[in-house]
Amino acid sequence: MADIYFLRHGQTDMNITHMLQGRTNTDLNDRGRRQARSAGKALQRDGIVPDIIFASPLNRVRETTEEALSVQGLEPIDMTVGEALVYQGEKIPRVTDQRLIEMSFGEVEGIPMSELPDDFAGIFFDDPANYEPVPGAESYHELLKRCRSFIEYLRENTRPGGILADKTIVCATHGGVLHGILLLLWHRDLEDFWKQQVLNCAIVKAELADRQEDDTAEFIEDGFTGEEKM
Repeated sequence: MADIYFLRHGQTDMNITHMLQGRTNTDLNDRGRRQARSAGKALQRDGIVPDIIFASPLNRVRETTEEALSVQGLEPIDMTVGEALVYQGEKIPRVTDQRLIEMSFGEVEGIPMSELPDDFAGIFFDDPANYEPVPGAESYHELLKRCRSFIEYLRENTRPGGILADKTIVCATHGGVLHGILLLLWHRDLEDFWKQQVLNCAIVKAELADRQEDDTAEFIEDGFTGEEKM
C-alpha cells in the first residue's frame, strides 16, 4: 500500500505582505527555507523517505523539496514518471505535475489583500460558491477539477499492481491546491473551502480508498504561521 503525503511550500516575501501569489514564480525567503528544513525533520522523524515526489513547477515548491530532502542528505533529480520508475540511483525522482500549480488569480495577483476590491475579497474568501473569476483567473470549479484529476491518478496507480503501489509519495504544492485536495478528501462543500487553515510547510497524509466516499486525510504537521522564532 502506498503512503501519500501533501506538502505546502515554505514562506515567501509575498506571504509576508499578504498578496495573492497565484502563478507568480516567487522564491522562498530565509524563513521559508528554514521552514522547509523543519518539514524535512518532520519527515525524517516519521521515517518518511520519498520514493518519488510530484511537484508544482513553481520555484517556491521546488526549493521546498530541495531544502526538506537536504535534512536526510538527499537531493531531487527531475524526471518523467517513466524514468522515475526505473531509476536506480541515490537521488529522489521529482516529477513536475501541472495539476499541482497554484490557483491563478488573474489580474489581482500581486495586489496586497488590503487593497483588493471589497466585492472581490468578500466573495472570494467568504462566499466561494458565488465567486466569479476576474479576467485571467481560474475558477474554483476548474481548480477542483484538476485536484480531482490528480487524486484519481494517484488512486488508480497506487492500487495493488499499479505503477506506484507500495511507494512513498510526496506531493509538493500550494495553499490553494491543498485546500482543494482537503475539500475533496474530507467530502466538504465549496462554501467550506477556506475553513481549514493550511499554513506554510504543513504536511497532510492522504488515505485513498477504493471508493471516493471513503477517502480521508489528516495533518501530520500543522506548519508555520511565520511568527515563530526559528
